[in-house]
Amino acid sequence: MSAPRPRRWAYAAPMKLTWSSAFVAIVLAVGCSGTPTQPSPPSPSVPLPPVSPAPPNVTNQSKAAIVAEDAFAIVHRVGSAYGYEVRFLLRETGNLSGATVTNVAVYGPTGIDNAGPGCWRDPLYVEPLGRLDTFYTSEGSAWLSYCGPGSGGTTRTPTLHVIVSFTDDSGVAGSIGFPITALR
Repeated sequence: MSAPRPRRWAYAAPMKLTWSSAFVAIVLAVGCSGTPTQPSPPSPSVPLPPVSPAPPNVTNQSKAAIVAEDAFAIVHRVGSAYGYEVRFLLRETGNLSGATVTNVAVYGPTGIDNAGPGCWRDPLYVEPLGRLDTFYTSEGSAWLSYCGPGSGGTTRTPTLHVIVSFTDDSGVAGSIGFPITALR
């Protein structure tokens, strides 16, 4: 028979408190003291509809008479949201001056999205009595790539408004505005 082994006592080092464990301990101590209170009823949660910012008034002091035709938006589902690809033709109807597009602003559910020549490879010009279909065709959309006009939001049926800014051949600024009512 062998001799019994002596018992060893383990020494436990004091527990180190970090600032996070101390904070949790205080919160638990405070939260568990005092008299219980009645929980307040939850406030009703009413989802707010997306609100498009109001587009500014447009003016055209230029000699170029620009109009937009056949405006629509292609709606794409992107995860739980939607993307709105805006399409339209631009036509000059006055025959006094052409126009170079300087900006396209899309007022959508989440704000204003701008596209402009800083992103385009070449100037976009509408000749007198001519038309520009870059913003209308699939080829134009591919050429513009991520620089094309559009917006995004959380609704399948957005309210969209477009402002196209331009300068005429004399350098005078003008703009036109139009709603997007057709969705595809």
